[in-house]
Amino acid sequence: MKLGIISDIHSNIVALNEVLKEFQKINVDKIICCGDIIGIGPSPEEVVQRLMQVKENLVAVRGNHEKYLLEGLPINVHNDKRRMSLEEIQNHKWTHSKISEQSKKFLKNLPTYKNIEIENKKIYIIHYPMNGQGEYKEHIKSPTIEENEKMFIGNDLNIYIYGHTHVTCINNRDNKWYINPGSLGCPLNSNIANAGILDIKDEKITYEQLTISYKIDEVIKQIKKLKFPFYEELLKIFYGDR
Repeated sequence: MKLGIISDIHSNIVALNEVLKEFQKINVDKIICCGDIIGIGPSPEEVVQRLMQVKENLVAVRGNHEKYLLEGLPINVHNDKRRMSLEEIQNHKWTHSKISEQSKKFLKNLPTYKNIEIENKKIYIIHYPMNGQGEYKEHIKSPTIEENEKMFIGNDLNIYIYGHTHVTCINNRDNKWYINPGSLGCPLNSNIANAGILDIKDEKITYEQLTISYKIDEVIKQIKKLKFPFYEELLKIFYGDR
């Protein structure tokens, strides 16, 4: 079975459409999404609606940006002690104002984590591993295999799929896999959408990382046209201030 792996779409409909086209060419059986569907980018409602079109073949979980919509904004930014600036708060509120009730219902039905089994392989899907208090563990962008094992300690499964860091990281030891495909929607100064193909056949596991180019200028043009709160900082952080 071929699984398309994505995470951190972040309201980037242009990138998402290109990845879904590639998945269609490859003829994936299911799509796994590790959350942060909304936030940061210009098209939150369009992205949710697009995922709803493929929901029969979709396994998705909530990210922190979905939690902001459904549970309210935190006082401090997760994983550190920094308070959100007023502009950041306004940016989240702008995103939330664009989400329809239908889309909100879809996101509300997403679990925090999901366990599935395919061809006798047990798969754990989460935005990022959490501690016993439901807080995200230490943010490690490029963990070693030992750090991955520590991050997911207490779970004895075959495949762990997560996101959140926006950085691709694939580790495998003794046929136990830890897969972070990287961000689909936050290009980090490139025109690349990250995704992956997890293939499980005859109980054998293989993984292929995909780097799919898209028309990033269309996204930047849309952001500059909308001029939503905090857009200039977001362009600097994720788009190189083009």
